[in-house]
Amino acid sequence: MKQFQQISKIFSQTIGRAARPLRMLASMACVALAVAGAPAWAADVKLASANISGAADAATSGLRDSHQLVENFTTDLISLIEKAQSYVDKDEPRFYDELGVLLQRYVDFDSFSRAVMGKYASSKRLQSLPAEDRAKLETQMQRFNEVFTGALIGTYGKGLLVFEGERIEVLAPNPEAGKHAAAGKARIKQLIHGDRPEPYVIYYSLRRGEDQQWRIRNMIIESSNLGKIYRNQFDNAYKVYEGDIDRVIKNWVAGAES
Repeated sequence: MKQFQQISKIFSQTIGRAARPLRMLASMACVALAVAGAPAWAADVKLASANISGAADAATSGLRDSHQLVENFTTDLISLIEKAQSYVDKDEPRFYDELGVLLQRYVDFDSFSRAVMGKYASSKRLQSLPAEDRAKLETQMQRFNEVFTGALIGTYGKGLLVFEGERIEVLAPNPEAGKHAAAGKARIKQLIHGDRPEPYVIYYSLRRGEDQQWRIRNMIIESSNLGKIYRNQFDNAYKVYEGDIDRVIKNWVAGAES
């Protein structure tokens, strides 16, 4: 499928051109937020201040934790690529296996794949279906998650194997993003300095799950929103195959492997 070729090109052009990865430079410290206290004599104001302080603490913590996750992800990824240079020519499947294990730690594939299915896998649609049809759709959602995860790991891995960045920066988040972090959302910017004067730009969209852990939900690479690209692809395939999700999944696999 053209979409897979497009995404593979995005990965490979952005992440580099030869297998000589470098470790990250220094970690970027997260910007702390300061909140003034309220007068001690006003109980209602103290309560308001406590609420504001609690929100600020949550915002600061969210910014720090989401930023740290992307830093850890980047460090682990580069370490994996460095180690892979000693064996990838003889055992490429090992690299993809290890990459899959790493990505599962940092990426919320369940939410990512469901977002790609869009309205066809929404809670509203699930609830509207009879029990038998709902069970069928849930099975299809699980199957698509497996297929989507495998395809994304494969496409991402191809780009990583040609990495030649000079340095990578995970930028400290803007303090104004604190309100989003407090609500469990974050957007972290990464710069990859390589074969051109301007760095390549990647944005990671993260969400905090019910377990309070941050995970990556989407990536925007050089203005190319992978989630939207994949979602449009799924929507088009759904129409082409006249609503047959099993055929969509089958041909998704074929497209990823071509």
